[in-house]
Amino acid sequence: MARIRQGARRYADVLPRGLPPWAYLVGAVVAVGWVRVASTTWVFLGAAACILAIACMGLTILVGWGGEVSLAQASLVGTSVYITGYALRADGLHWPFIPAAALGVVTVVVLSALISVPTARLSGMYVMVLTLGLQVTLERTLFTNARFAGGVESVYTGRPRFFGVGLDSDRAYYFLPFLVLVAVMVGLRLFRHSRHGRALFMVGRDRRAAAAMGISPLRYKLLAFMIAGVLAGVAGALTTPLYRSPPTSLAFISVQSLFYLAVPVTAGFGSLAGVVVVAFVFTMTPHALESVMRISPLLLGGAGLMLGTYAGPGGFGGVVLDRVRARREAGLLAAGEPGAAVAAPAGELDVRDEMTTSVGGGGGAR
Repeated sequence: MARIRQGARRYADVLPRGLPPWAYLVGAVVAVGWVRVASTTWVFLGAAACILAIACMGLTILVGWGGEVSLAQASLVGTSVYITGYALRADGLHWPFIPAAALGVVTVVVLSALISVPTARLSGMYVMVLTLGLQVTLERTLFTNARFAGGVESVYTGRPRFFGVGLDSDRAYYFLPFLVLVAVMVGLRLFRHSRHGRALFMVGRDRRAAAAMGISPLRYKLLAFMIAGVLAGVAGALTTPLYRSPPTSLAFISVQSLFYLAVPVTAGFGSLAGVVVVAFVFTMTPHALESVMRISPLLLGGAGLMLGTYAGPGGFGGVVLDRVRARREAGLLAAGEPGAAVAAPAGELDVRDEMTTSVGGGGGAR
């Protein structure tokens, strides 16, 4: 019984503080129920937004927590898309979805691991150039191979079935990336509060100090790149059945990697929920404004990069959290409660404080 209580407290600690229980129930009902009343176009975009959020959370780990920068996330997602699609198609390996997706994820993880090894000796600028080199290399090799990318011929990829339940419709398929997104968020929250998560933060903040404490910077840099690779691979594997046929390689070119990076920069590296919100905004806004004006998601990403950088490592999510905290403290002061001016309660660590050095000053510790 004591172990059960300890485990329950551990999982409860990863939930955001300050939210009443009914807020989680309302959020779950909205996240599941809106697909019943929305058009299939919006549901399709909702699934795409979930997948985008999964890929961008990998950059949250790598850039925000690990203190590195990658300009190859789009190419890694595209690699998983094409490898998974080839493994699924009848003219390819014709595997079931799970093994095909595993092949795509493993391929991306191997590429991420290889690209992470030199980061132990390179500064941030050289890491950016190295990842950009990987991006361009994949664009000129894998993405131009008709066997994987489909070429000018139309190739078709069916959607998976689980336990006899088909996911052919957009409404049915939405729940697969949605559930994966929820699992990723829970897993990352648990990882953040684990000793490995704290060690990764330390490496991102000050590599030399982490090494002095017995933490291997190389091991945790490798871990950050591999987590980002896993999430990019999962996002790519989920993208393959969503579009049914391989998307054009223009969806995974270099500028798209900047778009992927814009999502956590805009949301702030301390908020996983903020990444989800920004992913939905970037994905759905162009369609919502289509009757009024045509706007590219890349334009939103460019604006998000500039404004998010101006807002600092906390991004707009940090701005919102600061205002909420200020109002909460003002309410406590008005009520005359003691200790109202104290910052966040124990256990509610604002990771944005840890981001400042990780993102802005990580290079000095190399």
